[in-house]
Amino acid sequence: DFETEDFETEDFETEDFETEDFETEDFDAVVVATPLHNADIELPDGVDVVGSTKPFQRTVATFVNGVLAPLVPGEKNPEDILTVTSKDKLIFASIGFKGPAAQDFNYKVFSKKPLTDEQINKLFSKINEVKVVDWMAYPRYSVPDTLPDFELAPGLYYVNAIESAASAIEMSCIGSKNVALLLYQYLENVGNVDHSDVCQTRDMSTYKEEL
Repeated sequence: DFETEDFETEDFETEDFETEDFETEDFDAVVVATPLHNADIELPDGVDVVGSTKPFQRTVATFVNGVLAPLVPGEKNPEDILTVTSKDKLIFASIGFKGPAAQDFNYKVFSKKPLTDEQINKLFSKINEVKVVDWMAYPRYSVPDTLPDFELAPGLYYVNAIESAASAIEMSCIGSKNVALLLYQYLENVGNVDHSDVCQTRDMSTYKEEL
């Protein structure tokens, strides 16, 4: 027998802070740095939130300390096992060897839904500890696709627009740099901006720079 520890984050919820005194404050610019699909942020009328968001893909990461059973009898397992299938024929998407531990070895198993104890026992010949992280990991991609702008409206910027192309911490760094450049250029001319026209679209060709 083994114990599993679940860290479920499938349902993202926002916490409401109620107060009698509600105040608003004006800013020259605002940067949104969280996926809009579940942010529960009220944006100005005219901002295309739907066109700037995608549904996210659920991914379950199961971390196992133990010994992986041979997937092919008599054959040694590779360090990383990747699968490509459009159907739910396999119980896992990938298995990665994370290295030796004080006791046996550490592995990371990716799957589309939580693995049952029976399935984990089928994959591993020895199990010492299991931890599960269930989360909405990245957008669902389709081809062909359109990519949203980093600028949702003049003075309103969206770092996570980069995730519509690819989702990784490195991509977030690129998105942050793009937004920083756009924000700098906007604030350079903020005195000349007509804020009553905040949600009208503009030609972004003069604002985008190559990295």
